[in-house]
Order: sequence, then C-alpha cells, then structure tokens
Amino acid sequence: MRATVMPLVTLLLGFSLLQMSNGLQGTLLAIRAGLEGFGGVTTGLIMSGFFAGLSIGSFVAPRLISGVGHIRTFAALASVASAAALMHLAFIDPWVWIAVRCLTGFAFAGLIIVTESWLNASVSSAQRGKLLAVYGMVGMASGAAGQFLLNLGDPAEFILFVLVSIVMSLSLVPISLTRVEGPRAEGAQEPPSLRRLWGLSPYGAVSAGLVGASIGTFYGLAPLFAQEMGYAQSRIALLIAAFTIGGLVLQFPLGWMSDRVSRRGLSVGLAAAGGALMMLTLPIPAPSSTVLLILGFAIGGLVLPAQSIVIAHVNDRAPGSAVVAVSGGLVLMQGIGAAIGPLLAGVLLDTLGPRGLPLALGGFQLAIVAWGLLRMTLRSDPETQERHAAPPLTPNFVEGELSREE
Repeated sequence: MRATVMPLVTLLLGFSLLQMSNGLQGTLLAIRAGLEGFGGVTTGLIMSGFFAGLSIGSFVAPRLISGVGHIRTFAALASVASAAALMHLAFIDPWVWIAVRCLTGFAFAGLIIVTESWLNASVSSAQRGKLLAVYGMVGMASGAAGQFLLNLGDPAEFILFVLVSIVMSLSLVPISLTRVEGPRAEGAQEPPSLRRLWGLSPYGAVSAGLVGASIGTFYGLAPLFAQEMGYAQSRIALLIAAFTIGGLVLQFPLGWMSDRVSRRGLSVGLAAAGGALMMLTLPIPAPSSTVLLILGFAIGGLVLPAQSIVIAHVNDRAPGSAVVAVSGGLVLMQGIGAAIGPLLAGVLLDTLGPRGLPLALGGFQLAIVAWGLLRMTLRSDPETQERHAAPPLTPNFVEGELSREE
C-alpha cells in the first residue's frame, strides 16, 4: 500500500489544500451573505450555484483532461477557483455571487475528476478500496481543518477571502513540481455519458446520487435541525464535527474491508444500518446533546465512507478507456443528489419539524438498500479474485523537461 500511495502524495497534497480552502469558503460565504442582508432564500441560491456548476463541469472536464492531460487541467481549474474567490470581494451582489459560485463548482468538478480518475487509474482493483479510503480521509480532514481558518479573520473584512485564494493557489505547487505524469490510458478516453455510467453499474449510478443526497442533507440542514431542537451554537458545531470524525475514523477500515468482500454488499449493509439508526431516532422527542453527538458520529461513519466504496464499485467494472468518463458521471450524480436532497428534506422539516431530518436521511439510506437488493437479483458483483487481475495504468516519470500528457 505504501508503494501505491507514495507516488500520489503530491496529488493528494494538492487536493488537500483545495478541500481546506473550499471548506473555509463555504462557511465564509454563508456568514458574509447574512452580514450583507441577502436573506435565507438568496443565500440558498448562492450555495446551490456550486452544485449547478458541478453538474456542468462534470461534462466539460473529461474533455479537457483528454485534450491537455491531468496536470494542466488541474493547474488551469485551480487558478480559476482561486480567482473566483476574489470575485466575491470585487462584486458584492447576490446575482454575481450566484454566477461566481457556479464558476467555482465548475472548477471543482474538474479538480475532483482529475483526482479521482488519476487515483483509480493508478491502482489495481485489489487495492482500490484502501486508496480511495485514504482519499476520502484526506478530503474530510482538510475540509474540517478549513473551518478553523475562519478564526484568522473577520468575515466582514477581506482577509479571509484572500486566504481562500492563497491556499487554492498553493495547491498548484505540489502537482506542478511532481515527477510523475498523469496516467495514460490505452487508446482514446470515452466521452462523459450518464448512459455509459448506467451501463457499467446501475446500482453505482443511483447510489452515488442517494449518497450525495444524504451527505448534502446532513451538512446543509443538520444545523437547522439542531437549532430547532434548542441546542446551543457550540453544540451545533460539535454535531457537524462528530459527523465528519465518524466518517474519518471508519473510512479506512471500511475501505480495507471493501477490498475483501463485495463492495455492493458492503454499501447496502452500511445503508441498512444507517436507515435503521435514523428510524430508531424518530420516537426520541429531544435527545440529549451527548446522545445527539453519538448519533452524529455513527451516521457519519456509515454514510461518508459509502461514497468511496460506491466509486470503487463502479470503477471495478470500468475499462481503462472509461476511467475519466466514469469519474465525471459519478460527480454529476453526487452533485444532483446533493442539490435535490436538502430541498426534499427541507420540505419534511417544514412539515414535520425536527423529525423531518432523520426521516429524510433514513429514507435516502433505505432507498439504497431497496435498489441494491433489486440489483443483486439481476446482476452479480465482480468476484474478489477478479479484482486482482485488473492492473493499474502505468505511471510515467518525467525525466528532464515535462512532456505533454497524451
């Protein structure tokens, strides 16, 4: 495993800096929008702009990667994201912010696709679960670390926006200086296509959307849920932290396990446990803060690692020529789920009160279970021993000048 990860350290370091800056930027924009008096609906539209851009970028980015390679695409889109962070300062207008947030989502779609397709192409199926678990842990830890950067300045001033731009710009350094080129597939890469993703794994396509809905719903509405339950602001922050830490702690053990058992079966089992846990909380009128933190940790540990497991499951079925196309399709489905999930859960919150959140989360998780059980009756999962026969694409080391990726 060490030999697999070491050549990818620069990629993971660049991705870590991007996630750190994006974690800070999301919280910063929500706070600054409130200070500017934009209102709840307008602020929601600003945040939704990111997912609109993510959806568009999932179609465009694979073509950029096929044209100029992984490293150049990463560098270009990280520069765009860095510039976009400063545009929020130049134009304090909600409609401009919606457009800029869309641009940021577009850039991050490409950055995620570069990272995930590079990782998937650089490892055999036998180790894919563990590597994607490391990737998930890096993303979660960096996003959480970005929240602490909020204490370095006043959201009403310019310094935090500049800090976001600085960290995004620094993400270019590791990958620009790496001696390892992006992966080279045998033959041309397939264009992005949801039909292709569906053909490879109907279960993976739908589950990616439902996992995205679950994660987007928790991060988007758990603070409102806790606020309606009467918890203090400090406890609300701890709830979000507990959710993230739960995923961080269980990410690698579950990734390791997914390399030894059916990934689809494991993800269905996690969803069943998550759905049951959420349904069991419905009769509890007002759990204590300690119980709430334990529940947050548990659901995070069940939901967050499922994202990497679903990605690995789909890539087990994908040929080398479809790696980039599959990554784009998965990002699109996750983005759609993350945009629609909070809207549906919001309706339940308005209708049923705080109980609407666990009901929505439980519904998304049980939908994964139902879909997984149906797919198991129609198509078998790749056997574990078959994964060992799938070699990674060979990494290319740059000697002398950087050559163009082909």
